[in-house]
Amino acid sequence: MNASPSHVRKFIPLTRALAEAGHEIHFVTSEPMLAELAREPVTASPLLPNAYDGLAALLKGMAAAEAAGHAAAGGEQDQTAGINLVFGLGVWREILPPVLDTAREFKPDLVLRDDFDVIGYLVAEQLEIPHVAMSGGSTILLDPARLADPLDAHREALGIAGSGRGLYGYGRVDYLPPELSFTAHAWPVELRFRQPVLTRPGEALPSWIADLPAGKPLVYAAVGTSLPMQAKLNREGVPLPSSIRPEHEVGLILATLSEVDCVAVVATGGIGADLPKAEHVHVVDHVPQPLVLEAADLFLNHGGYNGIRESLRAGVPMVVRPQGSDQPRNAQRVTELGVGVGVTGDDPATLAEACETVLTDGSFRATASAARRRILALPGVETAPERLERIVNGAGVA
Repeated sequence: MNASPSHVRKFIPLTRALAEAGHEIHFVTSEPMLAELAREPVTASPLLPNAYDGLAALLKGMAAAEAAGHAAAGGEQDQTAGINLVFGLGVWREILPPVLDTAREFKPDLVLRDDFDVIGYLVAEQLEIPHVAMSGGSTILLDPARLADPLDAHREALGIAGSGRGLYGYGRVDYLPPELSFTAHAWPVELRFRQPVLTRPGEALPSWIADLPAGKPLVYAAVGTSLPMQAKLNREGVPLPSSIRPEHEVGLILATLSEVDCVAVVATGGIGADLPKAEHVHVVDHVPQPLVLEAADLFLNHGGYNGIRESLRAGVPMVVRPQGSDQPRNAQRVTELGVGVGVTGDDPATLAEACETVLTDGSFRATASAARRRILALPGVETAPERLERIVNGAGVA
């Protein structure tokens, strides 16, 4: 149950495994995500608001707050308050009824939901069935024990007795082992599986990347899915707060990699195609990231959890320049684990030096390779159906 591209994709390995095991999956998402799911073994209903519209509203609010002289919100306390705000404002009142009607018709035994999604939680509690969260995003900052209060405070208004387990009491799925965890706090129940290299049907590494000159390290850089959406909204007249500068971010990446002795592939999502760059830096709107990472020597990224997880899965060290939300914590964790370095600031020379350091110091590649071995030792995602069936049957997750 999700409406964002990167967050939808993290469900795919699990839904494929469930379908292979004979289970039926009904994916509740938004209209733009139907194409993403068209070739997957799921039924999909576009019942959620377009993430694009939600982002527009958020950006307008941030820009207005900045214009009024208010500081931008962020951090663990604000995320907890954010969940409380969802219940308090009653946004769920518009979304919940059609989703609940669909669920009652489908008759699920389990709800899989994004870990910040409260609609899936409410549906599961209303139907008195288990709900399991998929990890990723800003909730990795949260202490799950703190989330009981905002839920309990609105339970009477919701008219739901509830299981008493809160948002995460039935379990949370992650694709990293405990020693590589990026969560700031311990979670009560965690199910960990080895994510396969996730590709769309028919996807392959582009031949032009396969034909790039050998003899120099391949550096891959990407801006994620949110920044291109923000740039598109800005072109359509939505004001951006001063902290969000899409062309600046892409320009910094291009300037940085122009100074690095490498062959570089930069996925920009269509931002700044005409910005200056060196000849060895190749710009493209989109590439199949998991496949490029299989061939890369370094991943320069903004600290999004999904990209970090895919980089570790491929054993590729990173340079992370975080922007906001959970990303500073993720950059710090990458540094702590020794699988790369986090860098702040807007100096291309400093960022280029970090890239050169990670490329030339073999300890980063060795540590990233060791992390990959840890990930490969996890149970395959094909074991997930049996463990989720145990939750449905009330037998726990052991």
